[in-house]
Amino acid sequence: MLSKINSLLLMVIITSLFWAMSCDKNGSDVRAGDLPDPIRIDLRSAERQMVRADQTFAFEFFEHLFVEESLGEDNNFMVSPLSLSMALAMTWNGAAGKTKEAMQQTLKMDGFSDDELNSYYKKLREALLKTDPSTKLSIANAIFTNQSVKIKPDFVNTNRSFYEATVEAVDFTRPETVSIINKWASDNTNGLIEKVIENTKPEDLMYLLNAIYFKGIWTSEFDKKNTSERPFTYENGTRKNVEMMKQTAKFNYTNDGNLQLVQLPYGNQAFSMMVLLPAEDKKLQDVIATTRQEGYWENLKSGLHEAEVELSLPKFKTEYSKRLNEVLAKMGMGIAFANVADFSRMSDAPAKIDFVKQDTYISTDELGTEAAVVTTIGMIMTSLPVNPEKVVFNANRPFLYLIQENSTGAILFMGAVKNFDK
Repeated sequence: MLSKINSLLLMVIITSLFWAMSCDKNGSDVRAGDLPDPIRIDLRSAERQMVRADQTFAFEFFEHLFVEESLGEDNNFMVSPLSLSMALAMTWNGAAGKTKEAMQQTLKMDGFSDDELNSYYKKLREALLKTDPSTKLSIANAIFTNQSVKIKPDFVNTNRSFYEATVEAVDFTRPETVSIINKWASDNTNGLIEKVIENTKPEDLMYLLNAIYFKGIWTSEFDKKNTSERPFTYENGTRKNVEMMKQTAKFNYTNDGNLQLVQLPYGNQAFSMMVLLPAEDKKLQDVIATTRQEGYWENLKSGLHEAEVELSLPKFKTEYSKRLNEVLAKMGMGIAFANVADFSRMSDAPAKIDFVKQDTYISTDELGTEAAVVTTIGMIMTSLPVNPEKVVFNANRPFLYLIQENSTGAILFMGAVKNFDK
């Protein structure tokens, strides 16, 4: 149960970060009491719809992954729906036909144009940079392309303009390229995620990467003197002593019978961790199914009210890596992984998504939370372009020739050139 509760908690952190991402690193050591109020971000009607679509995608994605993890080792895990959706949106800019439609539907963004989607992410990234100077966060995008293959300028320009993606042509046959990509991931996660790929192949078309780094201090920090070993009970009844933080303070709180929800703010309260604790007669799977109900999450949050909460929360740290091909295929974009995929807006070279992977890290203690994610999308060519063999043909001596009809091979003329005396 420790695994599952921490997992759900982590997912809600990332859901709350839909409102907390920016394109550059920001933040300082300013204490919460000295901070300006968070900036309200005004969204147009279509943008509010896209936020709800993002949230619907997040909960559905998490439920699929929760089920898959439950069938395996069932350990703690964390993912970033925002990092995934942004990386997929960049990839979507190169998709066409049924492949594009499948990606739109999976992201719950069907009905919105490319320009609307790209502008939505651009607006969020620019506006959210300023909302809390005490919280350090960054969001970075990069595309590493095969230097031997022409990438369409519109695809590159769109991702540079809306996502501030750095684009670099590299040689996927050289081992050094792996180090270049992994260094980018490490540099943009404060060293928390040092490796995202093991190797590259000559048939690789490109790698699209999104990295998010977050570090926030609690508005109401836990006193380390109150942290002690306390029992934590798993869903199967197993009990284990863990380091449990404790404080009593005023927090936003609600209880709808299915779960208790407490909101733990960071810094100037622009960002917060939302902790969902199932009722004693409920399991995590019950709560996850409930969150998928239309309107449930918004209605639950509308019930938040200030209360004096005697709060106990375990310290935790999770590192996680997961290929997401199967989950995304189940969500409707299987065609993007197939040989029939259409990424013709990206390149004339036939291509498909080889893999989608997330590497994540989170640590939560008495002071706050540090978290990072890198989403990596590997594109591979389904047929390797043939580079013509370079040869020298210098007809500086006698030679033969013939003229044929090509479809049948019928020879019309044959001749020899032996000299030029006459």
